[in-house]
Amino acid sequence: MANLRTSRRTLAAVAATAVMIVAGVSSCADPLFDVVITNPGMYPVFQSAVTDYVNRCDPEEQTEVSVEAPPGAIVSIAGRRGRRGAFTERITQRPNERFTIVVTLEGNTTVHHVRCLPEGFPEWDAHGSGQPPQSEFYVTTLIAGFAPTNRPVIFDAHGVPVWWSEPAFSFLTTPLGNGNLASLPITGGMIERRLDGSTVRVLDTEGAPSDFHDVLLLENGHYVLVTADYRPCDLTAWGREPAECLFHEVQELTPEGDVVWRWRPEEDIPITETPPRWRGEFDPVRNAVDPWHWNSIEWDGDGFIVSLRHQDAVYKIDYATKDIVWKLGGTRRAESLRVIGDRYFDRGSSISGQHDARLQPDGTITLFDNRTNSTNGAQPRSVRYRIDEGAGTATLVHSVTDPIAPTSPCCGSTRVLPGGNYVTGWGGGPWFTENQPNGAQVFRLEIAGLMYRAVPLAPGEMSRDALRAGMDAQYDGAVPSEVGRSGPQLPPRDPATAGDPETRLGAGI
Repeated sequence: MANLRTSRRTLAAVAATAVMIVAGVSSCADPLFDVVITNPGMYPVFQSAVTDYVNRCDPEEQTEVSVEAPPGAIVSIAGRRGRRGAFTERITQRPNERFTIVVTLEGNTTVHHVRCLPEGFPEWDAHGSGQPPQSEFYVTTLIAGFAPTNRPVIFDAHGVPVWWSEPAFSFLTTPLGNGNLASLPITGGMIERRLDGSTVRVLDTEGAPSDFHDVLLLENGHYVLVTADYRPCDLTAWGREPAECLFHEVQELTPEGDVVWRWRPEEDIPITETPPRWRGEFDPVRNAVDPWHWNSIEWDGDGFIVSLRHQDAVYKIDYATKDIVWKLGGTRRAESLRVIGDRYFDRGSSISGQHDARLQPDGTITLFDNRTNSTNGAQPRSVRYRIDEGAGTATLVHSVTDPIAPTSPCCGSTRVLPGGNYVTGWGGGPWFTENQPNGAQVFRLEIAGLMYRAVPLAPGEMSRDALRAGMDAQYDGAVPSEVGRSGPQLPPRDPATAGDPETRLGAGI
């Protein structure tokens, strides 16, 4: 992979007129030619193998594209007549709009798309190692805090943002199995949208608004959301006075919003199992006592795999009986698995403050072990366990760390690609990375904010054409649905309870 680095200074310096110089000579290895971009200009530096780019245009000034084509090459800018040799084109470009550079040489044609970033689009740095990533795209949210300025973005493996939507009061944007994207506003509810921004449906849990950490689309078309239910609780077992607590209920909902299955952690997991080191942690939204702190849900064929951060544990819940089948980590109980081959468990510790427990095609379970509040070792890791329900064991299969992340106070994710690479959102820091199983980093993206989750998409899971078409549809001036570009609005909670971003980010999400 060519140089992926885009410095914050460079992106911030891209001024009203973007000057792009097409230059170079053909080679045996490349039937076209490389293109050199001046500064200010577009990102990344033009290469015949790269199809998508971004710049920071000014609608009050024309974008200037200067071309120096080698003999035999024909270059067309923004759909205009192809030209040879050296020439300059000037085009009017608005934020979110794209234009094309089409290059034909020796019978080969490549089409390249340059899209203007909107005003205020956050800065980022992308780095490659020379080894090609196994991901084609990465879905994430650029998080500035507990504020309606967090922006859903899809980056490609060159570090280029190829899709985005309007900022929202949400931490999570996640791809669904049907090709749509779901977002979870911090105020509650789920909004499912197509890539063109049009709203497919809005769902919310029954009895209390949904929590903003995760959503699951099942093969039967049902959705799984979890409530954020604030009500008084008895803390006598902790030696404390009654207080407001955050309770959860897992709910399976039909597309119409009917609840067909429920499970409450409080009915099977008493607060006495909350390790003492977590009893002083509070919910980041309303500052309520937070004994369980649910953060991910997964289906494994006959039950749900649930991650509870403040239990330091992942549980499997049987769908038919609603009983706990096994527990990985945390305070020991009858269903606890015996962990084999994990030095932290050998030393009497556990996974700690984990996120994003996922079932892999081979039946193993992966998760992001934050090591937050750990009793042994602070460096976060992506881990993979093989569960043997009959033997009651969990055997460590793999553990991946990266020196860029010595600690992780909150958040985070771990995903494994079909080729074996791990994509980790180093929660609470500004990075996500793709690492080989031996830990070697092949890609890193750093954002100017907080990383909650990064979901990789392997080649074929989503097409560039669909992403470009979705962007064009969002920003061509048309309203994508009868409810407006931003979709249906969910009732806001009291703003006074939303928390201050400077203090709430450290509370854990």
